[in-house]
Amino acid sequence: MKNTQKKLKAKHFRYLSKDVIKNPMTYLEDFFVHETSIGYWEKEINLLINAAAVPEMADRNHAEHGYQCKLMVKQIEVAYVIFYQQQLPIQDTPLDFLPTRNDYYNYVFNAKYTTLGRSSPVDTISKFFSYQSLEKWYGTMDDIMHYLTVSDSGNYEYFGDQIIAIRELLIRLAFAMWEIHQGIEASEKENKLPQFEDIIDT
Repeated sequence: MKNTQKKLKAKHFRYLSKDVIKNPMTYLEDFFVHETSIGYWEKEINLLINAAAVPEMADRNHAEHGYQCKLMVKQIEVAYVIFYQQQLPIQDTPLDFLPTRNDYYNYVFNAKYTTLGRSSPVDTISKFFSYQSLEKWYGTMDDIMHYLTVSDSGNYEYFGDQIIAIRELLIRLAFAMWEIHQGIEASEKENKLPQFEDIIDT
């Protein structure tokens, strides 16, 4: 049967080049080797969400929240390329992060994100875009960027309870992308040519 899936193009995204769309692994290599580490990136996401949700928590002297927001949008776009090209499913309960007791223990005692007891970056990416579409994620990130310019929150709750899910999904996505990168590095150390399909579901 012929695959009728439309080809993604750079014009569909804000920041992606056609080379990254063709091979998302080039982005992962650049980001997690030359841009940041997963530990730093997790902290930056936390600070970004804090600053957007509660402006009084923003570090306006040291943090570069606008730049970090742009990096997060680009990472979402790369994740969408994976989601689209691998034809990942839409899940009915995308916020069910701990479906088994094993997943709970992995999270609490081992600081690991797992699904049914094993690491699964594709499940995280599937959950991310099941929660809301790429267009809605653009809207969320635009709102975050806007609220970074607000000096105080006053009586407004900019995101309500949704901010908890947004933070969790962004952090989980970051770890999923890092895990894919780790799979790439492991293949290269074994002198194997990295195959994207073999790496994304570790």
